Amino acid sequence: MRKIVSAAALAVLIAGAFARAQALDGKWWKSPRVTADLNLTSEQSAEIEKIFVRSREKLIDLKADLEKKQLDLQVAMDDKTVNRAAVEKKIEGVENARATLQKTRALMILDMKQVLKPEQWEKLVQRRQERRERLQDRWQERRQMMRENERAAPQGRRPKG
Repeated sequence: MRKIVSAAALAVLIAGAFARAQALDGKWWKSPRVTADLNLTSEQSAEIEKIFVRSREKLIDLKADLEKKQLDLQVAMDDKTVNRAAVEKKIEGVENARATLQKTRALMILDMKQVLKPEQWEKLVQRRQERRERLQDRWQERRQMMRENERAAPQGRRPKG
């Protein structure tokens, strides 16, 4: 049981990382820089594209279902005559929809991973981690600049720009 939970947690983490990476980079398997870096063949790229296309419609539907359930929950929470049992059921619906979406993403990524050679996969994971670290560093630099600007600005006034 512990192994199943650990494997599921790892899959969710990887899926989340790839979802964020795809949101930033788009179709990474079509990027000339990434394909060269990974030494990705045109056959591998085409197979990954097939997996993506096959999964995309289902992911869109699952995301829409999650958003609808989140809206239903919000409406129920805002209701003055809130029924605890009904809200609990809506919470379960939201969490089940979220889990289904994450599972589908993770399985899509697993299918993509199986197209790659182990060293290609490792390199891809390493590049994504490096990118995440660079983005975190940039955010920290921006936050530090904002703090410095706030300290430098006269009381009650914000700096321009």
